[in-house]
Order: sequence, then C-alpha cells, then structure tokens
Amino acid sequence: MVANSRISHLVIDSGRRTVYKPLEIGNALATYYGELYNLQPDPLLPSSCEDRVDRYLSDLHLPSLTPTQRDGLMSPFTELEIATTIQSLPSHKSPGPDGFTDTYYKKFSALLTPHLLSLFVSAAEEGRFPEDMLRTTIVPLPKPGKSPTLCPNFRPISLLNVDVKIYAKILANRVADLLPQLICSDQVGFIRGRQGPHNTKKLIDLIQVIQTYRIPSVLLALDAEKAFDRVDWMFLRKVLLKFGFPVSVLQSIFALYASPTASVLTAGFLSDQIKISNGTRQGCPLSPLLYALVIEPLAQRIRQDDGVVGIMVGPTTYKIGLFADDILLTITEPTESLPRLREILTEYSEVSYHKINLPKSQALSINVPNSTRKSLMQLFKFEWREDYLQYLGVKIPKSPDQLFDLNYKPFLSHVRQLLFKWKKTFLSWIGRMAAIKMSLLPKLLYYFRTIPIRLPKSYIEEVQSLLNCYVWNGKRPRVPTRLLNLPIRRGGLAMPNVHIYHRAAVLASLAEYFHSPRPPQWTAIEQSFAKQYLITTVMWLTRRQRPPLPELLPITRWYLHVWDLSRALLLNTTSLSLATPIEVLTHWITDFDSVRWTSKGIGHLHQLISGGNMMTFEMLKQRYKLTETWRLSYYQIASVIRRPGVSLPPTLPQIPLSPFASFVVKPSTKVKLLSVCYEALNVPSLDHIWSFQSAWEGEMGMRIPSQAWEGAFSLDRGAYRCASLMEVRRKVLYRWYLVPARECHMNKSVSSICWRCLLLKGTMAHVWWDCVTLEPLWRGVSGLVEKATGLILPFALADYLWGFQWFGWANCKGNFSV
Repeated sequence: MVANSRISHLVIDSGRRTVYKPLEIGNALATYYGELYNLQPDPLLPSSCEDRVDRYLSDLHLPSLTPTQRDGLMSPFTELEIATTIQSLPSHKSPGPDGFTDTYYKKFSALLTPHLLSLFVSAAEEGRFPEDMLRTTIVPLPKPGKSPTLCPNFRPISLLNVDVKIYAKILANRVADLLPQLICSDQVGFIRGRQGPHNTKKLIDLIQVIQTYRIPSVLLALDAEKAFDRVDWMFLRKVLLKFGFPVSVLQSIFALYASPTASVLTAGFLSDQIKISNGTRQGCPLSPLLYALVIEPLAQRIRQDDGVVGIMVGPTTYKIGLFADDILLTITEPTESLPRLREILTEYSEVSYHKINLPKSQALSINVPNSTRKSLMQLFKFEWREDYLQYLGVKIPKSPDQLFDLNYKPFLSHVRQLLFKWKKTFLSWIGRMAAIKMSLLPKLLYYFRTIPIRLPKSYIEEVQSLLNCYVWNGKRPRVPTRLLNLPIRRGGLAMPNVHIYHRAAVLASLAEYFHSPRPPQWTAIEQSFAKQYLITTVMWLTRRQRPPLPELLPITRWYLHVWDLSRALLLNTTSLSLATPIEVLTHWITDFDSVRWTSKGIGHLHQLISGGNMMTFEMLKQRYKLTETWRLSYYQIASVIRRPGVSLPPTLPQIPLSPFASFVVKPSTKVKLLSVCYEALNVPSLDHIWSFQSAWEGEMGMRIPSQAWEGAFSLDRGAYRCASLMEVRRKVLYRWYLVPARECHMNKSVSSICWRCLLLKGTMAHVWWDCVTLEPLWRGVSGLVEKATGLILPFALADYLWGFQWFGWANCKGNFSV
C-alpha cells in the first residue's frame, strides 16, 4: 500500500493526457489491465485455434504423469488438508475484497474447515466458484528503476480472498510435488529443490568452457513482456492435458478462472471492475507453478531442435536456463542458431500469446569475430552488450575473472553508502545488528550463493570492518567481535561473520553434489572435467591421497580447497568419517568392488558400525543377506577402518553423525545447507572460557560448567519483545556497566565502595545482587516467581540473575567447585 502513495500522476493516451486524481489513476490502470487481461479480441494477435495448439504440442517430447501421480492429484479434499493449509498461510498479509484476513481463518479454523470442505468439493465438481469469491483487488507496485508515471511500469499484484487462496494453495501443494518430475532441471524457478543460484553457477561454468576452448558463442537473456499476465487459458489447458493431468483436476484448477473480475486500488480508491480472460494472477499460490508448466513446451522445443546449437560438455548439450520467465540461452554457431531461434519464439508466441520484447533482450557475444557480430547486430535488434549482461540480479561477464570486479566491488560501495545513510537513524547497538541481519546480510548471501568464487582476504576483512564499525557507531568495541559472532546459545548475539558465511556458501555449493536423484546441472558440467573420478568420492581423500586432477575447472578446485580447510569442523572428526561413501574404498583397496556393496544398500561406512565397533561378518551376513563370498571383501574394509589413527565413536545405541554428515548419508532438499555449514564453522575453540565468564565465576565463588552457561544464554532466545530488555541483560552479562570496583581503577578519586550501602566493595555481583539495599527487591521478585510458577528456587544470584536453575542446575551442582 505504501508503494501506491508514489503514484502522483499517470501519463496515458500515448503521452497526450496526464491524470492526477486517485480515482482517475485507478481507472486508467484498470483500462490498461483490461486490455492486457483480455487479449483474445485483439485483431493484431494471431488466433490460437485448438488444432494449431494440438499440432504444436504433438511434436514435443514431454513427460506425463504416472497413474499413481494422477490418483494423488484426484484424491478428495480432506478437513486435515484444509486445516494444515490454513495454518501454513503467511501471517499479516492483506486480505481480498471480502476483508477477511488470514488471522480470522486461523483463529476460527475448527469452525470454518467443514464449511470450506463443502465449498471446495462443490467448486471442484462444478468447475466454478460464486462470482463474488473470484473478485480480486489489484495493487499496482512500481517496478524498481522505472518511471512510476506509465501504466506498463507497474507490477499488478492480485489480492485474492483468503478462502480462494486456501483452495489454490491446496492445489499448489499437490502440483508442486510433481513438478520436479515434469519440468526439466533447466527450469529452477518455483520448483522444489531448485534455486536461482543453480543457473548462475551453471552459466559461470559454461563461460569457463567457452573461454577454455575458444568457442564462438552468444549469451541471450530474453525479456518476456508481461509473461504471467499474457498466458492463454486454452493453451494452458492443452499443456496440462499433454502432461497427463486428469480432466477432473483441470476442472478443479479452472474453477479459479471461471469469470474472475478485478478492481484496481490506488490511494484507497477502487476503480471500475474489469473482466479477466487470460493470464495467471500474481498473488495466487498456484500461478507460478502453472506458468512453469506453460513455458516448458518452449524450453523443450529449443532443447530438441538441432537448428539451435548449444554448448556441449561431455555427453550433454546446454542451451537454455530458466527462472520462471527469465530465460537465458547459451548458443554456438550464432549465424545458424539465431534465425532458427527466432522462428521457434514466433511459433510459440502464435499459440500462447507469449511475447518477447526484442529491444530489451540482452545479447553478449563471446569469441565471435567482429564482422560476424556486426552482421548479427543488423539482423537481430537485441540489446547487444559489450562487457556483460544482467541475469537474476548479477552481472555475467565474458570471463569468470571479471565476476569480482563487476559484482563484489560495486556491492562494497553499496554497503558503504547504505551504512552511511543508516548512521543518521538512531538505533541501539542491538538494533544496528538487527538492521544488518535483516537488510544487508540477505544481499551479501545472495552474492555468495550465486557467485561462490574466491575473494581476496582484504575484501572480506573490509566488509566485516564496515559492519563492525556501524554496530559500534565508529567507537571502540565494548565486546569482542568473535564473541558477538557466536550464536545466542553460546553467549554471542549472532552477529554475521562474513568470512565464515563466505566459506559456508562455498561448502553448501559443494554439498549440492549429493542432491538426489538429480543434482543441479552445474555439478554435471564440473564433474565432466574430473573424468573417471567422482567429486563426491575424491573429496573424502586427503590432498596427498587424491589422484592428479589436472583438468578440473578453477571453481571446482576452489570448492575442494575450502573443503580441505573445513572438513574436520563439518564432520566433527579429524580422522575417517563414518559418512564416507563406500566408493572411497576403491582408492585404498586394490580391485575393491564398491558396486557390490551398494547393491545391498550399504552406501556409507556408518552402516558397518555398531556400538562403536565394526560389525562382525556374521552380523553383516544376517542383516544384509551376505554370502561367504563377501568375507574377503569384509576383511579388506576392516583393515581400513581398524588401521591406526582411525577413531570410531564411543559405544552408543546409535552412531552420532554431524548435521552435515547426516545430510551426506540422507540428502534432502529441505536441509538448509548454508545454515548447517555456518553453524558447524561458527564454533568457539573447545572449552573456551570468556573473560566475563571467569569474572562472574570469581565473584560468585564457584566454577560453572559449560552446559549451565549455555542454558543461561539460551534463555535469551525469543524471550523479549523489546530489544532494550535484551540489551540490558547482555550488558550485565558482558559486565559492560561501570561499577565502583572497576571505576576506581580509572579514576583515583572514585571509591571502590558500593554507592548504595557504603559498606562493601562495589563489584558487579554486589551491585546487582549482594547489596543489602537490593534484598527487598529480589525478595519481591522471588515471591512473584513462586506465585506465578509454584516453584521455590534457591535465593541465589545464579538462579535469579542468570536462570541456571531452569537448565539442570540441580543436576550439575555436584560438578561445581565452591
């Protein structure tokens, strides 16, 4: 809604007229969207008859749903499914025209669910909702970097009624499970387990290949004009049938498109209603998934057409990468490929209303002779770039060596400018850390994830220095940076550590090799340069044990270098990890047949361990149905595991694996790899005691074990709605405040005696607890605690100031030295 306040006026009628009143602005936008959402009557557009669409789709090799998948899609709606979907709705989102919010549906979920079930079943069977339910409010949001005075420069976000959104969300959840099998891995937008960085890393690898082998190539970033809003519903229906969607499911989906209407909201004024007959609404949970299906025929047409020549790496040809409607092509032989590509785009446009904005489509030629480039520029009116093109928010140059200069250097300038601007805003040091985490850190991590290249040490140090300087407002740090970087449960405040985040992003990229069943395409490109050696195998070998890999891409070498530096922290061992794949043994055991073991379901060493020791052969025979012919191979494995220097876990019912090792053993796209790697690397040295801990222990006269400290630190997680309370507690914990016992060393005229009681030395423990003048206060707190919880805690500083009692203090007291 805030964005609407920027629409001061609109220029309409091809620049002949300007409107200023909110209602006139809304009606002008409604007129524009009315034309956009009703393309069929436009005489300039080709008629998309069904026979023509059928002929177009019949030539495409597209996958189809299996009977089991079809049955899953057709399964009846259930109250549990509806209730679960309601609880998963994001909170505090703007409601649709009926005004009922997500909070309303969550609050009265039990009461509303039976009625919603009846409504959804009826809508799916009849193929329509009541017209009032399909009304939407369009909120026009200005596109960044474009003038907010022209109608095309706004993104129309549709606010659907929440009940319709719940219905669409249920369908979206069902369809989302199937998309990884239906959509080629070229498409990474809105597909579970796929992300935008997969395509940028693939593109960087392909550019490295192009430069290494001097391949004349053209990178082409296509600009689709209003892609989501121009989808033809008849074409969408035909595409879904091509993918094998049952007719009953199509009826359920198209219930959302049975005569919908919309009004534009500007500055509180609603425009006249417009009818909608094409497009997938931006704001509907199902829309991006439907668009991924609609654009897949175009991608497949390009893939299977030999007239468009891509980059061949190993046995695979790479032509296209998609993130929803952002299409990037990597083609060779441009004089033959570009004319054929234009024909393909025209064919697709004629059956789907899809439109490519050629003047805004960026083209970057690499290793193309100047004469050929000039000829191509005359024939194809793209935006021909000299040095780089923009894709998914990053600049892709002709050579990977320029990635740092084009992306990371400008980002450093952005950080400086942003922090300088923020200095004018008064925030506490806790607030400044929160601002960094919420605004700057996501941008930094996006670069780390999309372009995980080696960065100069000086660059990382400079970024960290800028962040630290902002937190402390240019003054001397009052708390060690390394302490602030630690998570809250370890005594820190989770201040971002740039160096560790960069390393974690690289390791998270390497871990994507383990994704199954289909790792990202960039891993196949890099793997092809390792020849017969699998990256997922050689990484478990030490540098000395690794075979020579002279042809690896530079970025793959960088991944392995960071892995070598970090593997002990990631795996919680300096010796042989139990997550080591069985295939690694082929490098240690001559003529070892790893396929034989994996065929029995034994893929990692931990499956051979029980109770901290390697299983006997008889145990393995019984568990995995082995025969005596396996005995020699068993003894070969045992000789490796039992060799000197290999440590196994202690005797436990189940073998503990680190989070990273657990991912390797059981890969899942749901695992947040960056967080897993960052937490593994961001740990203090073993049994490290900070000075503030030693000082508190000295004043309390006892040794506090690390688990009690960790419990006390953890109390701060989510405990405060007000950041000021968190700040005070941490200042006390870090001994931030000046007390007489400390101030007297700075100023000889200040006494070390407590200023309250004037009797004893004013240490931190005395000023906050021991002073006799504070006893009535703490006794009152004790009474409130007992009344509220029914617990009687020992009246001691450790319990009331730090809360050790709440985390097993009683169980740990025997370990405390008084």
